[in-house]
Amino acid sequence: MIESQIKQMSEVRRRAAAQLSPFDASLWLGRPEGFPLVEEMDAGRLAETARGYGICGGLVSHWRSKTVSPQAGNTALSECAGSLPAGLFTVMTGLPIMPGEAGPLPGSDGSHTSLKGVRVFPRSHGFPLTDWSVGGLCRWMIEQGLPLFIWHTELQWAELYELARAFPGLVIVVESQPQKIIYHVRPLHAVMRDRPNVSVEVSNLTNTSFGWLVGSFGPERFLFGSFLPANDPLVPIGMLVDSGLPEADQMLIAGGNLRRLIGEETS
Repeated sequence: MIESQIKQMSEVRRRAAAQLSPFDASLWLGRPEGFPLVEEMDAGRLAETARGYGICGGLVSHWRSKTVSPQAGNTALSECAGSLPAGLFTVMTGLPIMPGEAGPLPGSDGSHTSLKGVRVFPRSHGFPLTDWSVGGLCRWMIEQGLPLFIWHTELQWAELYELARAFPGLVIVVESQPQKIIYHVRPLHAVMRDRPNVSVEVSNLTNTSFGWLVGSFGPERFLFGSFLPANDPLVPIGMLVDSGLPEADQMLIAGGNLRRLIGEETS
């Protein structure tokens, strides 16, 4: 009986995903760190698996950017960028560039057309999230119209606040992976309250936190993400479907906001 109910709930969410056609901010290539049972996928299989959940496209990142080096991850993404299935784009990894080092992104000149965002790992890669450290990268991203992605586990909230104030033209997306953001909802709320250029990827929010934050700021500052293959996309899909939000608001969060952010709006 319980197994039948679970299957029924899963099917409901799959149908809802097909209707929402999520556009995913968090699809990952490479071997995940800290998820030993997760199977690594190549770009084709990642896209096929995402489509099985109703996900129509999104942004692809590479675990090597964190676990090996930004250079290794960006090179891996550059090599597969031209063969990505339609609807998939890349998020590369940034660093403060040293004098004499090719830039603006390590391991890539950032010129390929699939590039739609940059992620930084300041805690893992040992640099502060400050103007004097990453200001050059931020100014280049503003010129290119690229958003900045960052896991909440990689940032200091005070540094995020000051960076968002220093660069109001830079859209900063706080990602709720790889740990639940439940213990940081209060500082997240405070940053979003004062810094309108800060948005949130929702894959690892709790239902309560999600409802509270969307109720506070409206749906326009929230982006769907799955963290596939480490996470089951039905988790954020179910949270969105069960949110009680109007369908138009669900559609914004499911993909409309991200498409607008990266200039890939559909007609």
